[in-house]
Amino acid sequence: MSRLIQTRSETTDSNQLHNMTESSFSRLLVLDYPEHWGLFYIANNRLNIAKALKKESLVDTVILARVDNIKKEIGAAFVKLDQNTTAFLKLTNIPERYFPVHQGNLIPVRLLSDEQKGKRIAVTAVISEKKLPQGWHYKSAYTVLKESDNTLSSYIKKCFHRYDIEKIVTDNEDIYNSIKDDFSNCELYSDDKLPLARLYSLKTKINEAADSKVNLKCGGYLVINHTEALTVIDVNSGKNVASRQADKEENVLSINIQAAEEAALVMKLRNITGMILIDFINMSKEESNEALIEAMTKAVETDYVPVNVVDITPLGIMEITRKKIDKPLSEYINVFL
Repeated sequence: MSRLIQTRSETTDSNQLHNMTESSFSRLLVLDYPEHWGLFYIANNRLNIAKALKKESLVDTVILARVDNIKKEIGAAFVKLDQNTTAFLKLTNIPERYFPVHQGNLIPVRLLSDEQKGKRIAVTAVISEKKLPQGWHYKSAYTVLKESDNTLSSYIKKCFHRYDIEKIVTDNEDIYNSIKDDFSNCELYSDDKLPLARLYSLKTKINEAADSKVNLKCGGYLVINHTEALTVIDVNSGKNVASRQADKEENVLSINIQAAEEAALVMKLRNITGMILIDFINMSKEESNEALIEAMTKAVETDYVPVNVVDITPLGIMEITRKKIDKPLSEYINVFL
């Protein structure tokens, strides 16, 4: 994790960290929950990313699965990982070398998710041959071909490698001991009177991440609406009104740019994926729309998944697509509350 600034591992008290929260430094907080580790990336005292890693996660385990059933009408196959566990495999996630796929075939699959109540495990057969052990073709069904390396350290490296994290802070000694050798900028926080989560007002920040309304500094606000097919973000000027008509275009552009920057953060934090439509305040000048597209394109550069800013329609609606990687925050937010 070369981009992390290296510092001496040490125990940090609340006075030191209070000063840090007021600074522009970035922090990765790692907290302990009953069945998960919680990871919170905070920059400029704003929560940017919140992740929950299941402690006993099997994600990335590779198993030689047996095809149980093929449902072409939904473009999927159901494969058995053992005698009692069936997983969901999209046909588009099966390489051509395994076709034609028949019931009873053995296919190596990598787990994309853990089993959840009401949801099957998702798997993919898109695996590099180099990552499969020699002679795997001769193994029996349900053989584990590769154990999961989904340790806390590896998860941090995978999810946060692109961010300049000044310090990784935890208040759990077991967590500290498990990652300190991998990250020299890891610190153990110790203050019984002021828990780490309270110091950073995490509960407030997480609750805000579930709110459909997001206020802007300029007086405007965003309203986020999710449908089954897409997400719509509506930009409202709120109390922000230009003092003169001549200032209107410039003022609206300013609101829209601030809304674009906030929308980029909202999409990243909440992990909103698929088609996203942002209904900006209408502007009359083409150069204003170009400036807005440029601002949004720059804002999504810090995202950890691919984002495509498509265009702005004549009605002032920006079309964006964001690749689906991992679950949305809404599916695991209760872990933290």
